[in-house]
Amino acid sequence: MTTERGLTRRAWGQRAAALAAGGVSWLAFPGRAAARSPVPEAARILVGFGAGGAIDALARILAERIAPQLGKGHHIIVENKAGANGQIAAQALLNAPADGATYLIAPLITPVLSQLVFRKPGYDPAVDFVPVGLVAHFQFALAVPASHPARNLSEFVAWLKANPTKANFGSPAAGSLPHFFGLLLGKAAGVDIVHVAYKGSPGLFTDLVGGQLTSAIETTSGLAPLHREGKVRVLATFTDKRTRELPDVQSVAEAGFPQAKGSGWYSLWARKGTPAVAVDAFNRALNSALAEPAIKAKLDELSLEGDPRTPQQLEQLRLADIGKWRPVIEASGFKAD
Repeated sequence: MTTERGLTRRAWGQRAAALAAGGVSWLAFPGRAAARSPVPEAARILVGFGAGGAIDALARILAERIAPQLGKGHHIIVENKAGANGQIAAQALLNAPADGATYLIAPLITPVLSQLVFRKPGYDPAVDFVPVGLVAHFQFALAVPASHPARNLSEFVAWLKANPTKANFGSPAAGSLPHFFGLLLGKAAGVDIVHVAYKGSPGLFTDLVGGQLTSAIETTSGLAPLHREGKVRVLATFTDKRTRELPDVQSVAEAGFPQAKGSGWYSLWARKGTPAVAVDAFNRALNSALAEPAIKAKLDELSLEGDPRTPQQLEQLRLADIGKWRPVIEASGFKAD
């Protein structure tokens, strides 16, 4: 029997067999089957801090939008492995299978500071992890009590030099980025400034507002409300230009101390040995999600600025920040263990 196109049933069968042998199913014509994602349908993002914080909120926002980018049927759960400044979550990633199903979202301390402040961090990002993608940046600022005479950073540096016994700054924790930003600023300004470590931001803010501290360094998102309420005065942000949150406050670069600029950032990592195709697929899904206007708006609410990059660019950033912070931390002699 001959078909409309003049082919016998036997000829159709031979054509189908030839297509199948070549790795193409004739049943897929005239349409085309969707490619299977190299990322397993059930994936998870580990968070090294408790539920309710900024990084937890960020992980849940991303999980919701990355999953559909990976393909139909994909879902991503967020697992909180809180403790030890993110070290517990990093260990969980280290012990996870390298199958493309497990990822870690982490602040800068995990891929950068941990290697500089711990004698035995328990992992080496360069050996044990692979970069997936940069997520977002966040900024820091320097503030003084509202009663302090300094109106800007230059006046504050002059005041520190004239009052060396009162030269101090507080941070929410020893070994935190605010701790090291204070040391970096002191070096750039040529002043010795004593670090006062707190156990979290609430006590730090209480003493700053009350005038028990000369100054404090924290995130712009934490200090901006106090600045707007007139409870403290933010003198500078550790940026190269003024920020959206504090447009009336100069940056350290604008104030003449560009050596002190920098930022914190969140990034995604996978276990070493994870298939490159899975890492690339997750990176593309992440960057696609970060480009969505709705995601940009949510990041803005968290005082975060999305920054899509390739895995290779994330690794370059990690190495650059290790180079930036190593001399500061080594000069301080600080160790967390």
